Amino acid sequence: MSVLKMKFISIIGQEDYFEEFAQKYIIDSSIQLENALSHLEAVKGLSPYGSENPYYDLVTRSISLLNSMGLGNKINTNKEYSPKLQFSADDIRRELDTLEQAFKEYKLNYENMKEQFNKYTHMKKQLELLVNLDIDIENFFEFEFIKFRFGRMPKKSYEQLQLFMADLDAIIFPVSRDKDSVWLVYFTPRRFGEKIDGIFSSLYFERVRISAELSGTPAEALTQIEEKMSDLQAELKTVEKAIKDFTDNNEEKMLDLYYSSVRLNRISEVRKYAAHTVESFYVMGWIPEEELKTLVPCLDADEKVLYIHEEPDTLKTSQPPTELRNNKIFKPFEMFIRMYGLPSYNEIDPTAFVAITYFIMFGLMFGDVGQGLVLFAGGIILMKLKVALGGIIVGAGLSSTIFGFVYGSVFGFEDWIAPLWINPMENINTMLVTGIIVGFVLITSAIFLNIANGIKCRDLPRILFDKNGVAGLVFYWGLGITALFILKNGKPLLSVGLTAIILLVPVVVIFFKEPLENLIHRKRFLPPNKGIFFVQTFFELFDTVLSFLSNSISFIRLSAFALNHAGLFMAVFILSEMAEGAGSVAAIVIGNILIIGLEGLIVGIQALRLEYYELFSRFFTGDGRPYKPLKNQNHL
Repeated sequence: MSVLKMKFISIIGQEDYFEEFAQKYIIDSSIQLENALSHLEAVKGLSPYGSENPYYDLVTRSISLLNSMGLGNKINTNKEYSPKLQFSADDIRRELDTLEQAFKEYKLNYENMKEQFNKYTHMKKQLELLVNLDIDIENFFEFEFIKFRFGRMPKKSYEQLQLFMADLDAIIFPVSRDKDSVWLVYFTPRRFGEKIDGIFSSLYFERVRISAELSGTPAEALTQIEEKMSDLQAELKTVEKAIKDFTDNNEEKMLDLYYSSVRLNRISEVRKYAAHTVESFYVMGWIPEEELKTLVPCLDADEKVLYIHEEPDTLKTSQPPTELRNNKIFKPFEMFIRMYGLPSYNEIDPTAFVAITYFIMFGLMFGDVGQGLVLFAGGIILMKLKVALGGIIVGAGLSSTIFGFVYGSVFGFEDWIAPLWINPMENINTMLVTGIIVGFVLITSAIFLNIANGIKCRDLPRILFDKNGVAGLVFYWGLGITALFILKNGKPLLSVGLTAIILLVPVVVIFFKEPLENLIHRKRFLPPNKGIFFVQTFFELFDTVLSFLSNSISFIRLSAFALNHAGLFMAVFILSEMAEGAGSVAAIVIGNILIIGLEGLIVGIQALRLEYYELFSRFFTGDGRPYKPLKNQNHL
């Protein structure tokens, strides 16, 4: 439940040692690299390495060959790169040349044979249509003065053709029929060829070309083709087995070549951030404190490098990245934090606060033992399926179950168990007051978090003078206690004058926050343009007072949705009473399903809305940058 502690490390080494150093210490490390040039502007002769990447072609070649071999699915970019055998760049090139050439020969031979097989298949289809024709096929191609055409036409067209067949300068031989078409051969003198082709085309004749390679009668040629296809099929199986054996025998080597090339390629990422002179290289970045403890002994033992590490608060040129660390209970709620924005390094991780407050608010709005257990079970299933929202739904279901006991509701039935506290519909005023009280407590908690963040950042004005600091807390509590006693007793707790002072002093402090901050930093108390300052600050103060009131009232929705939840069940039970037998049960079941699905979603969104607008706005800046160590990035 904290932000991971970081250190800034700067490393200098011999220029000719850079690539070996990067491969040895950096590409598998938890360092988030920073641009060395931006931190070392004063160093003379310093220049970047440039964007040239001599290893990218190795990665693309290995991926291409893996895909060609059918091994592309073996690549797992989500895991750390761990080749069993580490190859150098020259070794990778040499091995890829050999493997590519061997596989190319296998594939070329296979493709040629496959092409020939497909050709035979096409010829076979032709012959099957001509098998009833007792004429040598080669004779078709020896006619000097006669053209022939083979193909098919629709049955209706053939019937039309028969009506004027005697008048055509053509001889027609139907050779086969299927459901919709007639296959035929026609012969015509070459001088009438264009005219006859036009007539047949108008009758939707589709020509099929006969291969000149065929000989003998169609039946004889068909036998020859089938024999060739059988022999070729056996040869194809032999080649397929040879390709499979080649792939199986080289799978491990190919994956090692790929992962080795990826590791080398990651050196190029280090080059983007590093800088160098003629003699030295410079690498720097953020590293988790516990990881630094592992790296330091290795660097100490290496005579070719020197290093220093610094605390984040001593560094002015870079803000540390933020990495949230939470236990299994709170971790699912990190998703809500990241949706809004990461906390800065010096801010408190609000994940636990969000988890607890979301738990409370959801349960207050959606309290039901039965429906809560359904949500809980659904969340467990989603977690098993690795769905990120599953953990949140588990928490929401548990919250709903607990508050279901508080309200005495099980699938909407309020007579199965006695409520531990109250029945919402029978205690509407109490529920409304409860919503405001919960809101008051949560807003107060948010202000305390802002004060804590101010302490962590050593920001005294934020602690004392901010609307969400001590001044705002005094005003809010003073306003809340005063309103409570007036409503209860008809008068404030203290005298009117003292109450006015308690409320007025923090308002004045908030109003003069900027001048007071200037005073602390020994600057001019009031800005030069005093008129604009007073007008602008007045409206900001007015907005602040309204926000305290509106934010507090906004929490009435906690009670409103609890009452709405009970009201929906009343409607469901009315429908159930109108139905009979199985219909009554069905109405209750369907009603519960709809309430879980629709109202559950709405309540979940409303709870998140209260988190973001009423609470986060008071303490959370969300301007942190994510921690992206080199080893977790895909550099393909």
